[in-house]
Amino acid sequence: MSLFSNLQNCNPKKVILGLTISMFLLPVLCFAQSGSDVVPVVDHIAICVKDLKKSTAFYTDVMHLQKVSNPFADTVHQWYSLGNHVKLHAIQGNCAGVHIKAEHLCFSVTSVAEFAKTLDKLNIPYSNWIGDSKEPTLRKDGVLQLYFQDPDGYWIEINSPAKK
Repeated sequence: MSLFSNLQNCNPKKVILGLTISMFLLPVLCFAQSGSDVVPVVDHIAICVKDLKKSTAFYTDVMHLQKVSNPFADTVHQWYSLGNHVKLHAIQGNCAGVHIKAEHLCFSVTSVAEFAKTLDKLNIPYSNWIGDSKEPTLRKDGVLQLYFQDPDGYWIEINSPAKK
């Protein structure tokens, strides 16, 4: 039985009233269930850097990230846009620690091979996931991946989408 098969037995004024109320009420109810009040979204990712000038040059010149305003207006913080309102926050400090490849920040490009040429030109070492070759890792889903480190040893993955 169709949902609409019983409409012929309904009062048209009640149907119109119900549809009108639904038009205004459903968006409010749906927003309340998936709104930002209960579902967190990423605002920024913070990293500790030893030399802010060196890191700024890396993220600006190598990664081509766009600087965004620094809410602290000081010389020990630098902010970058990562897209979709997400930011990278570099904080100069006394950083210590070893970074493992499994903990990485990933960026997508249209061509891993073209990006690798930039890394070669800048003498930035890179490798596949295993670390035994400059040949990109080919994931089972067709995505190509390369890995390298920023001046503080944070791992960065560059990947390109699978060919369709």
